[in-house]
Amino acid sequence: MKKFAILLLVVFTFASCSQFDKPSMTQEQIDALVSQKAAVEEELANVKQELDLLRLKAEECAQMLEQQTQETKLTGKYFVIAGSFKNSKYADDYSATVKQKGGAGTIIQGPYNFNLVVYSAHPTLAEAAKSMYVARTNISEDAWVFMEK
Repeated sequence: MKKFAILLLVVFTFASCSQFDKPSMTQEQIDALVSQKAAVEEELANVKQELDLLRLKAEECAQMLEQQTQETKLTGKYFVIAGSFKNSKYADDYSATVKQKGGAGTIIQGPYNFNLVVYSAHPTLAEAAKSMYVARTNISEDAWVFMEK
């Protein structure tokens, strides 16, 4: 019985060794895997660059959106007006100038179809008057306060 058990143990040992043999690869297969790996790494690098570009574009868009929403958030009933124009093209051009000089530069509709270029907006007349004097110094000597009804 001992001999049978030893013989059975030897048979299982040699039979199981074939399961642990690693399949051998040819040099061509290894070279193909290496080239595939290089191609995948290159593609990954390209995707990372595209992702970085998309993130930059997303940040730029977010900044532009933030700027535009700030420009349209005029709070208050009193507006310091830097200029008024019937011609909307002139108002747009002057709006850009007001923005460059630190004003809001937003255009609102005024009486008699005038386009009013806003320097700033305020909840009280006193604040608007202070801002009007700053606008007269920095932007236009003719700046005035417009009260929205």
